[in-house]
Amino acid sequence: MKKSHPFSLIFCRGNATIERINLPVLAAVTITILCWSSNFPVIRFVVRSYDPESLSVLRVWAGSVFLGLVALAVRMPIPHWRDWPLLSLFGLVGIALATYTLNRGLNSVGASAGSFLIATTPVMSALLAWAFFRERLHRWAMAGIAVSFCGVALIATGEGGGPSFNAGAWLVLASAASQACYYVFQKFLHRRYSPLQITCTSVWSAALWLSVFMPGAWPVAAAAPWSASLGVLYLGIFPQAVAFVAWNFALSRAGAAQVTSSMYALPVLATLIAWGWLGEVPPWLSLIGGGVALTGVAMVHLGGRGRLKRSG
Repeated sequence: MKKSHPFSLIFCRGNATIERINLPVLAAVTITILCWSSNFPVIRFVVRSYDPESLSVLRVWAGSVFLGLVALAVRMPIPHWRDWPLLSLFGLVGIALATYTLNRGLNSVGASAGSFLIATTPVMSALLAWAFFRERLHRWAMAGIAVSFCGVALIATGEGGGPSFNAGAWLVLASAASQACYYVFQKFLHRRYSPLQITCTSVWSAALWLSVFMPGAWPVAAAAPWSASLGVLYLGIFPQAVAFVAWNFALSRAGAAQVTSSMYALPVLATLIAWGWLGEVPPWLSLIGGGVALTGVAMVHLGGRGRLKRSG
């Protein structure tokens, strides 16, 4: 008889097992989605008092300290010195640049629109994998990419308040592209290092890259209200660090397709949080564009799964 996980729930009908829910994985996914959903409205709240440069450096340093404590707690081995240049590049592109462009973009883009734009990261990842690693794309996935970018154009137009595109939307899209580069090119190090090692070293490197903004961050922090400063700490500890640790745990215990499918809830939750907390009501064109973009992401996801099934 197949043994179940000690923290799993098994639902049965007679002698047939219908579904099994791994509670630790469910908890990890829930924590990740809540942290990443809150990321966008909290940034929108904090940028009222912090400029993007100060927010970026203080947020990443807060995450670095937290991840340092995690690394000490689990006695994480430090990567070999020869890999630090590549890890530093990951930190620059995937963490420092992604964080800075997101913070600056959300100065003029609503939390809802920002979350929909970031949700296109899997589309960017699929394009990079196709361009650099010759991973085939099913026709359905190619159509999904086109649909997703049509949604992006609608969001950028909606946030611009007229026929012109909002420049902040393209900065958020640049953040999504930076994150896609970070996820795709990690495969060069996956055979030697764990996701936690890659995450920790990338965030630490990003903190060093962003330290050029540290001198100007202290006066801003001193003048900011305590609620905004607590928001900076929250962003560094939870969306920047806790969510990544929980995400890596979920991926290590469950299939990637099962875990990543939960990301479709992220823009919906971000929209609800921003509406209930900040009173942000997204333009109707942004909502339509968000729905179109998510449809395209789903098409890419399903198209990739279909291709794998036929080639297996």
